[in-house]
Amino acid sequence: MIRLKNILLELKDDDISRLLNKINNKEYRFFEQGDNGRVYEIDGEDKLFKITNESDEFDVATVIVGRYGEFSTFIPVYYVNNKKQLYIMSKASPLSGTDSNNINRFMESYKQYAREQGGEISIFDYLDADGARDVDQELISFLRALQQDINKMGIMDLDLDLDFKTDNVMRWQGRLVLIDW
Repeated sequence: MIRLKNILLELKDDDISRLLNKINNKEYRFFEQGDNGRVYEIDGEDKLFKITNESDEFDVATVIVGRYGEFSTFIPVYYVNNKKQLYIMSKASPLSGTDSNNINRFMESYKQYAREQGGEISIFDYLDADGARDVDQELISFLRALQQDINKMGIMDLDLDLDFKTDNVMRWQGRLVLIDW
């Protein structure tokens, strides 16, 4: 069943063409740079595009493109270009100080747990070990949903390679979403 909310989140071919024309005509400006690429804001739009040099990151974008209803813990991705390793996504809002603090506290506890375990431990292994007893409930719910989304993707070791940190989580339509992975 197609839900109205999902239809509203989709971009029509005309919308994608308009965005691509703006990109081709250099109607954008630098927005942010991360470890794996650069992000640009498209003029007059609430959309961004990223050119990444990380193939694993692009692989995730190709799985989630047009599927926000299925992968709601990731920022919606509307278009991917394999040649340029470019993808168009929604623009999200920064986290509040409380959200950032909650994630930072969780990550510090997770890192301590991983050191104690002495092996490759994912954030989900830490959650499963009941290591997040004192963590904000919204964050736990988000991480559990993220765990399910990652399992659905079928990308080998994504749970271990996931770049989960405060800089890579934002809010979109009031919900926590991963904007970089």
